[in-house]
Amino acid sequence: MLKVCKYTLIDLARNRFAIGYATLLLLVSIGLFMLEGDPTKALISLTQVVLALVPLLALVFTIIYFYNQYEFTVLLAVQPLGRRNIVLAQLLAITIAMLIAFLVGIGMPVLVFAPSAAGWTLLLTGAALTAVFTAIGGWIAVKNRDRARGVGIGLVTWVLMVLVYDALLLWIMFAFSDRPIEPVIVPLAAFNPIDLARILVMLKIDLAALLGYTGAVYQQFFGSVGGMLVALCALILWVALPSWRAVSAFASKDL
Repeated sequence: MLKVCKYTLIDLARNRFAIGYATLLLLVSIGLFMLEGDPTKALISLTQVVLALVPLLALVFTIIYFYNQYEFTVLLAVQPLGRRNIVLAQLLAITIAMLIAFLVGIGMPVLVFAPSAAGWTLLLTGAALTAVFTAIGGWIAVKNRDRARGVGIGLVTWVLMVLVYDALLLWIMFAFSDRPIEPVIVPLAAFNPIDLARILVMLKIDLAALLGYTGAVYQQFFGSVGGMLVALCALILWVALPSWRAVSAFASKDL
């Protein structure tokens, strides 16, 4: 498993997409901090970029990389190596590579310009989203033989999580604002890792007040130690479950 992970990392180190990804994030981050006089405002803008761009690129890159490496993966599968170990090693390597690119592109500017609690929260949630969508991308690629279908499912998944889910959640908030919806809203936020990351960063930047009653609900739950632990466990599950599904799918897949 370690040898497969090492080889995949070496291959990823030469990958132009990974290098371009880090460069793009670095340019965007520095640009936002240089344009905005207030680091907090720049951090807010950077949060929107991270929540939209990082999941998309991590998801699409993972799917395409799995398809590009299909022949090599089949070659590994006929060797005396466990199928589960092969997929886990590839997922681990891709996650590490994407995390390094993210920390170089986002982490360095944040630590220089905004080394605050909000900045650290953005880095942690961005890293978590990277791992989550790498796992989801691996699952999608393993489950679907056709490249176009896999990429299409990935894009639809991203649109549903970034746009449709938010719209649905806002509709529920406004439609049932006269009722006690706290038991519903908090679990619904945990069902979308992007929303969960947005809430955690928002609370650290003290923007919860802008959401009125809903922000107060989030502040009351996620602002506590218990709420932070629940959020952390939810993000870990978002990594573990797709990874497990990808491993299971590949173990039973007819190559």
